Amino acid sequence: MTTYFLVGGGAAVGAILRYDVTKLIKRYALSRFPFATLVINLLAALILGILASHFGTDANAYLLLGTGACGGFSTFSTMSYEALLLQQEKYGRLALLYLGCSLIGGIICVVIGLTIGHLF
Repeated sequence: MTTYFLVGGGAAVGAILRYDVTKLIKRYALSRFPFATLVINLLAALILGILASHFGTDANAYLLLGTGACGGFSTFSTMSYEALLLQQEKYGRLALLYLGCSLIGGIICVVIGLTIGHLF
């Protein structure tokens, strides 16, 4: 039962942070490109890499901060929806750029996070 509270509590905090960060970025980003979701997902990948290298994936801290908070903060579904909207609005190349930056950038951020985590 403790696991559910750790993951659920972290997810609640992550979702609230995602909402606030999205509002903040959208206030300044004046283009069709979904910068808010990209920044959030890349940041979550970086943090997840740091947490995984620091705690492993079985520790309570990882359940709270990694699975919970990073899982609640990042959003695959919004990324997918935004890419589809770009495609439907005839911005296919922008959609592909967004998906490429999200996927490749996410992997790079996890690797950087793992590397940074090993330094501490």
